[in-house]
Amino acid sequence: MRTKIRLLWYWLETRHAKLLRLFGIVRSTDCIPEGMYCYEYDEERNTKEPIDGYWIKTCKYYRSTPKTKGVACTYVGYMGFDPCLYDQCKICGVKDSFKNED
Repeated sequence: MRTKIRLLWYWLETRHAKLLRLFGIVRSTDCIPEGMYCYEYDEERNTKEPIDGYWIKTCKYYRSTPKTKGVACTYVGYMGFDPCLYDQCKICGVKDSFKNED
C-alpha cells in the first residue's frame, strides 16, 4: 500500500512539474549535480563514515521505488521506465558538461 501511495505521489509531482513548465515557470537548477548522473559522491560523509562502498547524494528531483523499480524525474515531469533514468543517468540535460571537456 505504501508503494502505491508513493507512486501516486510521484505521478502528482510529475504532473505538477509539467504544469509549471506549461506556464513558463522554471525550477531551480542549483541542486542538480554536475556531470551525466543524477547523483554525486558525498565527500564529507565518505571521509567521516568509511564503508565498503561510497555514499552518494541523489538529485533532489530524482525519484525511485525499490519495490516496483519505478523511476521519475520531477524536474522535467517524467515518470515511467527509461533505461537511462533507471541507471540514474540524467534525462534533464542540465549541467551535463564535464570540467575536462573541450
